[in-house]
Amino acid sequence: MCPLSNFKQGFKKEDRLDPIIDNDSYLMRDELDIKRDGFSRDRDRIVFSTAFRRLQHKAQVFSNERSDHVRTRLTHTLEVSGISRSLACYLGVNENLAEAIALGHDIGHTPFGHEGERILDDVLSGKDDLGEQLPVKINYGGFKHNFHSVRVLDVVQKKYENKKGLNLSWQVLEGILKHTKTKRCNNECRDCGKCWDIRRFVSDERVIPRLYLDFPFSVTIEGQIVCIADEIAQREHDLDDGFRSRTIKNDIGLEIIHYCEKIIKKYHQINKKESEGNQVKNLKLLENLVEKLKLNRASKDSYYKKETLIRNIIDYFIHDVYFEVQNQKENILCEYNLHGDLILKKEVVKFSPIASELNEKLESLIKIQILNSWDVNKFDGRANHLIKQLFKAYYNNPLQMMPYGFPALKKKIEENNAYYNIILEEDNFNIKDIDFKKSNKSDIQSVFSVLKLENIDKLNLPSELQNTNLKELAEKYDKLSKLNLSELKDDQDKFIKCLFENNYAFLSTISDYIAGMSDNFAIKSYEELY
Repeated sequence: MCPLSNFKQGFKKEDRLDPIIDNDSYLMRDELDIKRDGFSRDRDRIVFSTAFRRLQHKAQVFSNERSDHVRTRLTHTLEVSGISRSLACYLGVNENLAEAIALGHDIGHTPFGHEGERILDDVLSGKDDLGEQLPVKINYGGFKHNFHSVRVLDVVQKKYENKKGLNLSWQVLEGILKHTKTKRCNNECRDCGKCWDIRRFVSDERVIPRLYLDFPFSVTIEGQIVCIADEIAQREHDLDDGFRSRTIKNDIGLEIIHYCEKIIKKYHQINKKESEGNQVKNLKLLENLVEKLKLNRASKDSYYKKETLIRNIIDYFIHDVYFEVQNQKENILCEYNLHGDLILKKEVVKFSPIASELNEKLESLIKIQILNSWDVNKFDGRANHLIKQLFKAYYNNPLQMMPYGFPALKKKIEENNAYYNIILEEDNFNIKDIDFKKSNKSDIQSVFSVLKLENIDKLNLPSELQNTNLKELAEKYDKLSKLNLSELKDDQDKFIKCLFENNYAFLSTISDYIAGMSDNFAIKSYEELY
């Protein structure tokens, strides 16, 4: 029996938030006796989405303008998928689920890699007003690519005309969310107000309990596999792309060997002092890696040395994870909850302490030699400028954006205004009546001015707020931000909440539009505007 086959996730209809709408798609397959589990269908929905196709022109670390051979988000995703599927096979768990999580894990990434992500996060968490472009800085929960990946698949992409999202299983969404950190602070953080707000990224708050946010790691084996596979893939391709771009020095192999030998010496001393040596196999793996690296360095073929260095490091990490699971499997804590979900209460799929030290060293070497390089910093500087200018342009005149985000914006305004009707008193115009396609431009611009928090004095303010300025309103909103509109009773509170939620809906429309761009489209859009 494989090490973790008892903890393999099985699919049931209740794993989707809305299982009923998918019933029609079973009919023909049942007649043909074609068997395909729900996780396979989740995988295919992700692969056939437009957001997935755009990954081919989104940068991983280096711009794909300089070479067709450096990784993009798409090729990185495919490498993570391959490693995930291999590990799932070795461990005897659900390969289709692991693959679905892997294929969707970076679907929410912005153009230009993490630099684009940082800018959108600063704007939506109130750290950056884009050079006083925004009238007030407000923390709306920020932006993080793993949270946005959930948003893309659960809100932005559509499978049905009147339904948000692709109706994926909770296991896929939870694994995607947990492939990287879910808090800005440490894991003990509780509602500090600075962390990313999951409510901003899902279509229905009923899904939140099944994301199991009390656990910083994925509660499925398959989700944990993707998390570690993402780490392995990054070490591999950062080295490869670094060699290709000549930002990594050729003697890094010798540096890796020296560091491995230090780790080996350290753990031999530890094992002599301990009666039991659980890390024996993991230590032997590292010793084998050193032997291979030394043998490869003796070759006069520089290409061979580079290729085998990367191949051997991948092989080492995959085997280390497998043996570490063997060490952990007797101590696995799990339970079935009221939903019938199989939940792991402990992180099982991870590097051994030995491999963790090597991984941290490799990450440090890569950051020093790649992230400090002229090429990467030039690319990041350009990205910073482009994203900020695009955001300013769309903020000043949102009609410069393609219109497919406006129906969702209108619907959000309608939902908010169901609690408090915000009316432009001069024109006696209710902002929820706007039609971004058919209304005249002056009405559209008037509504946008409300969404930008301009001309507040022209609205039907409650009498208690007649002489209040925007800064004071923002301070009051901050106290209401964790509450739903449906929980508010006072008209003053409803107005403030509705006003700023409309502002967030507007900013997130711009953010969704920019985040969905490929690098190429962002550059083209910038050039057309400026």
